[in-house]
Amino acid sequence: MMMKTVGAMAALALAAGSASASVTFIGYGTALPTGESLITDFGTSAGLTGSALLYTGSKTAFSAAPAFSATTVDTAQYLSVRPGDSETIVLPSSTEISLYVGSLDPSNTFAFGGAGAVTYTASQLAVPPAVANGNWTSSNTNGRFIFTFSAPVTSLTLSSPGNTLEVASIAGVVPGATVGGVPESATWALMLIGIGGLGGALRQRRSPRAFTA
Repeated sequence: MMMKTVGAMAALALAAGSASASVTFIGYGTALPTGESLITDFGTSAGLTGSALLYTGSKTAFSAAPAFSATTVDTAQYLSVRPGDSETIVLPSSTEISLYVGSLDPSNTFAFGGAGAVTYTASQLAVPPAVANGNWTSSNTNGRFIFTFSAPVTSLTLSSPGNTLEVASIAGVVPGATVGGVPESATWALMLIGIGGLGGALRQRRSPRAFTA
């Protein structure tokens, strides 16, 4: 397991006139960070609004299951954001969110909304040991990014004009949630409230579809 704080990101965010954030990368970081609880592992489409797919397995030139080690990959359903697609995930209000990302590519984009709004491309996040070359198995391209914000974020939009963006799970520091486990009913209630608020603007967009390789 490798960890690296992407220190340049805070300065980048401030220079862009947005709230600040710091980012830490953990290669093969399958364990949830201390204090975080699972928000979604994409077992269902709950909390998702967009055109991405819920996918299982890997298919060349289509999607790669996130690697959990040099020889193992995610065998469960994960989010696959294909070129031209985007996916918005409603988040419980939090100042810390983490994502397990697979085969990080330069064009992958992560846009957080809320008071702590900030947007990163994978190229900006690729500070060693993290790299953005799309490798399917490397610990430098498959791992957990931990985002710590100066103000709460409430949504995340994932997109990629180039290669597919794969995400195995999203977690965060969520008030009232069971740390390291499935969110409590209060957490899901917050998510549903957020979904209702976005519903009017996003009602016409299609939901993720599940596919198996």
